[in-house]
Amino acid sequence: MDILAALLSWLLLYKYIALFAIVYTGALLLPLPVNATLLAVGAFSDQHYFNFWISLAIAVIANTLGDLSGYAITRRWGIAVTHALRLNKFRFFNQLAEEFRTDAAITVFITRFASSLSTISNFLAGLMEVPFKTFLIYDFLGNIIEPGTALGVGYLVGDYWNNFSGTFETVTGIAAAIAILFVLARISSRIAKKYGA
Repeated sequence: MDILAALLSWLLLYKYIALFAIVYTGALLLPLPVNATLLAVGAFSDQHYFNFWISLAIAVIANTLGDLSGYAITRRWGIAVTHALRLNKFRFFNQLAEEFRTDAAITVFITRFASSLSTISNFLAGLMEVPFKTFLIYDFLGNIIEPGTALGVGYLVGDYWNNFSGTFETVTGIAAAIAILFVLARISSRIAKKYGA
């Protein structure tokens, strides 16, 4: 059985509880088709099966809590793992940590739009000890826009949401690639200036 079909069945049975669970687990670690699910919820909102604003609030809260869970896990245990693996002995790792902290706000915000990169960014933010307040603010802002866009597109296209699912995934994939390139360009530019490379 297709995972999206299974999630949609669960969503139709358990509504907002299922929406919270799907978005939370997708944000924390599991590679679930969250955007396609949100497109469907947007379409169901158009049919008055879901309330758009309640769905948006639940998606934002679940996404933010999932991101915070990933951040907290590595913030709590990441340093011990880093020292055990002796990663802190590598110059590149230390440079990356320093640059990630410098670019924390923009990196956290931009990676909200890049599904799988978002999860990696959460773990890195915790590992690099990005201040909690910085992480929370930029994560929350990005989490308002990203699920809001998916829900809004689903609402606008209604019954045709499934036809737009592939296009939406392509657009978010392109956004992920641009986000990666932007962040890497900023980091490599600063490293080059700082170390004269």
